[in-house]
Amino acid sequence: MFNPVFCLNAPASLGLKAIAFTLHQLCNQARSEALGTSLDRLRSELQIQASLSQMQGFSDLRLRMGRSPKRFPASPQALLDQYLRMGKLREISPVVDLYNHWSLHSGLSIGAHDLRRIKLPVTLDICQGDEAFHALGSDAAVTLPSGEYAYFDARGQVLCRMEYRQCAATALQADTSAALFIVQGHPDTDLAYLQRTAERLKLDLMRCCVLGARRAANQPLAPRETSYRGELARE
Repeated sequence: MFNPVFCLNAPASLGLKAIAFTLHQLCNQARSEALGTSLDRLRSELQIQASLSQMQGFSDLRLRMGRSPKRFPASPQALLDQYLRMGKLREISPVVDLYNHWSLHSGLSIGAHDLRRIKLPVTLDICQGDEAFHALGSDAAVTLPSGEYAYFDARGQVLCRMEYRQCAATALQADTSAALFIVQGHPDTDLAYLQRTAERLKLDLMRCCVLGARRAANQPLAPRETSYRGELARE
């Protein structure tokens, strides 16, 4: 039985595009040699201007919605600012470090949520103005304004505000063994590029961070695991 993991309810006028998939048997503690190799490769292949070009659509979308791109930067933009300021990305954990480097490399927003702490399916939808949101790194929750888009789980828990900030409750922990990964673009994101990035990210995660999945690492992302313009992604 295949259970849906993601659906897109945001208005088509926003042009949001996303792919979601789940992975199990994650190891988010020990850093493998394969992880070091992948991170080195992503750093060496980083083309800042190409990433900036991909990120521009997030800033354009902010302006359309009346939100400041500087006050609410998309996650890849925040990662690029960190990289330019520090000359590297902060180490957090194996899984997070890998998808953060993929986000910086691709210019797309990439996030992950601990499957123990969410109820599927997860939906990208518009806020009504009464949703409480406790962001990762914040001391208190805030009420989100109406008209913004956000990720919700099946219980109505806000998982992520736009692609700006993830909630604290679903962040990956050292003992996280299963997670939902979301790769998101904007109106100008090419669907083939989004699909290719999601496929390569999944393969890299399987090679570097999934126990016992080496033999499956060269298998492409199956059609039932992708989501385009509101179609359900299935695990």
